[in-house]
Amino acid sequence: MSQKRISEFFKNPKNIKVSRTSVEDDLATTNSVSSSTTGNPVNVGPAVQSANVKPTSAVTVPADGAAKTAVSLGLLVDPFQPNDFNFPSRRFGTESFARSFNSGWFQRWKWLHYVKETDKALCFTCCSAKKLIIEDRTRANATFVKGGFRNWRKAVEKFREHERSSFHLESMNKIAALGSTPINALMSDIVAKEQKTARMVLELAFKSIKFLAREGLPLRGHSHRDGVLWQLMLERTSSLPAAREWLLRKENWMSDTLQNEILERFAHAVQPKTVAGASDSHYYGLTADGTTDTTSSEQFSCHLYYVDPNLSQQSVFLGFYNPPDTTSETLFLCIKDIFCRLNLPLEKLQGYCFDGASNMSGRFSGVQARLKEVCPGSLYVHCCNHALDLALQEVARDVRLVADALNFVQSVATLIRESAKRQNVYRSFFGDEDVVCNILGLCPTRWCVRTKAISRICHAYGPILETLFTLQQDPGIRGEIQAKVAGLLKQAKKGRTVFGLLCCEAVFGPCEAVARSLQSAQASVSGALQCIYTLKECICALGDERAVEEILTKTKTCASANNLKLLPDSSRTPARFHSTTAVEDIVSEKGELLWRREYYEALDLVTSEIERRFDQADMTIAAQREQILMDSAKGTVCTEAELSSLQLPSNMDRASLHLQLRMLGDLTKKETLRTVQELGLYVSNLQPQSRGLFKEMEKLLQLCFCLPVSTASSERSFSALRRLKTWLRNSITQKRLTHTALLNVHRDILDRINVQDLMREFISVTPEQNKSNQSYDIIA
Repeated sequence: MSQKRISEFFKNPKNIKVSRTSVEDDLATTNSVSSSTTGNPVNVGPAVQSANVKPTSAVTVPADGAAKTAVSLGLLVDPFQPNDFNFPSRRFGTESFARSFNSGWFQRWKWLHYVKETDKALCFTCCSAKKLIIEDRTRANATFVKGGFRNWRKAVEKFREHERSSFHLESMNKIAALGSTPINALMSDIVAKEQKTARMVLELAFKSIKFLAREGLPLRGHSHRDGVLWQLMLERTSSLPAAREWLLRKENWMSDTLQNEILERFAHAVQPKTVAGASDSHYYGLTADGTTDTTSSEQFSCHLYYVDPNLSQQSVFLGFYNPPDTTSETLFLCIKDIFCRLNLPLEKLQGYCFDGASNMSGRFSGVQARLKEVCPGSLYVHCCNHALDLALQEVARDVRLVADALNFVQSVATLIRESAKRQNVYRSFFGDEDVVCNILGLCPTRWCVRTKAISRICHAYGPILETLFTLQQDPGIRGEIQAKVAGLLKQAKKGRTVFGLLCCEAVFGPCEAVARSLQSAQASVSGALQCIYTLKECICALGDERAVEEILTKTKTCASANNLKLLPDSSRTPARFHSTTAVEDIVSEKGELLWRREYYEALDLVTSEIERRFDQADMTIAAQREQILMDSAKGTVCTEAELSSLQLPSNMDRASLHLQLRMLGDLTKKETLRTVQELGLYVSNLQPQSRGLFKEMEKLLQLCFCLPVSTASSERSFSALRRLKTWLRNSITQKRLTHTALLNVHRDILDRINVQDLMREFISVTPEQNKSNQSYDIIA
């Protein structure tokens, strides 16, 4: 069979046509099966109806007997044999009388088919079976198969001669073997069944790939007939014998090429819907961040922020991109390409949030500086979570008390958790009724895992000491592990270690709570600054004498219970601080005074770092925008000078905005609105006529909503990346990774995709290829 397109194979069987032969061309002018007296349409028999095949046109003949529509003989069940028809007569040779067709011949020769328009007779059996006989057609009587017979003077002789011919006898055998079913109906029935089976398997493949991509599961194994998708297809076709046979017969139906194209179809259907609502928003926001996957390839994640018609902030994951390098120019071009592909105007970008890396946040050539050149008036925010994390890292690096405590937590967690034997030793020091306190390690790239890890070390300090002492006495432990155990045990016996752990728990606890709040999808600039202000107040309160005494009391209690050493060793003043050559007397400083000094040093450094990293000019402007809105809602109208300091986009009418802010105060003076989110909800619930009065004010609201304060959304996409590209799936291509990530993240949109529409699109544009090119091989 010659190569065809998949679209031709999957077309509706009702539109399938069998190619005409010369017999059907000669019969294009054959008369209708209906009699001239009744004018009824042709009767299509049950054999044709069972094949679900319809004639290519209506088969109705007018009363005057002229055939207006061509009829293929293969679509008729019985020959046309009218008995009450007035057959035309004519003279033959020198005969003095006229001859005509005799209707009595129909009773003797059942195979006769009369053509009313041409007054000829054909053999219905031979014409129907001609396509089944592969032998030389020259053996056939061309008169009764092609041209038609009309010499009524020799009719009986020729009828007998044709009936005894080998071609007629073979035709009768072929027709009898087929059970009197016309060949075109039989062929259409076979093709229709294959089409139905192929469509069933293709639909199962689409739905199976959709399910696996939605759940982030792997599709294929080491070959086409291996992996989760293949096993799922076998399971779903277990009760469908025809589909199972088709699936096993087609070698490349589960190929990676087919999977990639189906995933691409789904991704191309999902991605436009993710940004469909962004066209109604006046302004956009953007967060972007990068990480490396299991193959050390750079993955650049982008999220788009926009405001829907209900004045609600929406965040959309745009996909992973693999830039050739991480320079600011390359990442800037990547962002431009994303907006171009999604048909989003880059000029609407008025707010973006990145981490503190120089290629993203650089003031002169960073991505944020390049975006400000394209989008004048846009604001940049250094991710609040990253800024807070960097402040805590400064404390952990510069304050010795905090650094020692965090190193102790990480070292103990690593030592015990990396060996099953050591974990069993640790668990053995808990009673049968006690709950085992599992130890956690610190992760420097996560924002909310420090306090819990420190608290568990403090809670299980006694069992940890016993575990270290037991491991030190174990001769079966390797030498390097013995050295680590000895060092950790020596550090654990000091009261300073307990004091450092309690201090870290007190400092990192409020910081972790603020970090969680900053990750909220509804976080605003004013809310973030208020959280930071609250954090600074809490840190200052930790310096109160009562707070310090509480920590010291807990330290002494733990030291007394575990026989720890409280007083530190005596020490000398560093030589660089000596102002004399005289020998210095050794002074033993009390433990509490030394601990207090280091504790206050940590508090001062946290406060100063937070103030420095959150002193951002663009955040101040964004906070002023929100404050003006809230003041106007309470009846306090801003001045035109205050509006000019907000760096508003050029498409905003400042005079109209000033008037609308004054009208807003009259409208909401009786309402209790505390945040811009509540104000946006109130405005969205107004009547359309009333809401139309505040168009410029809505633009200002959208400016506030479109400015993200954290890259937490991009960080969450990295969690999806860790699930999709593991060390077992590290050969996945970038294209397939991006498509799968889109389907995995946007599950709600994927569930609304119509699989039938994607199948029709897939069938209509996919040509069949050779098996050597990993084709789909859909046509047998």
